[in-house]
Amino acid sequence: MLQKGIYTGSYTFLNPETNKIRGFEYTNFEIEIITVDATGFTGKVQDDLTTGGTEGVGTVTGQIKGDKIEFVKQMPVKTLIVDKEGTRKTFNKKHSPIYYSGQFSADKRSVTGTWRFKFSFVWIGIIPVPTRASKGTWKMTFKEEM
Repeated sequence: MLQKGIYTGSYTFLNPETNKIRGFEYTNFEIEIITVDATGFTGKVQDDLTTGGTEGVGTVTGQIKGDKIEFVKQMPVKTLIVDKEGTRKTFNKKHSPIYYSGQFSADKRSVTGTWRFKFSFVWIGIIPVPTRASKGTWKMTFKEEM
């Protein structure tokens, strides 16, 4: 069972070239689980900017089924890498939903799994800029109760 509190973790892209361009193999994050009930959970998430994370405080909404977890991470802004040198540009538009799934460890204190987001467009004025679909792996560990 997921418990309320703080979890720390990290994610990485499956494509090593993407991590190389980003300049980070892993991006750290912290999730605060605020509500847990029989049908699911909600919380807040914040990526670590010093390890290549997206700006702002996002939301997580999900559910637990046995030892499996699924949730959607929604960040308030979209950050794109715009060239092979890793130049980042942040847009004042919500990031595409990021879909996480994973499995709890035997002691229920950590989770490992995969994440993905779909192909989408960011509109810059009247010009659509495509963002490619991405996927990767993630893990998180329970840190403290709140």
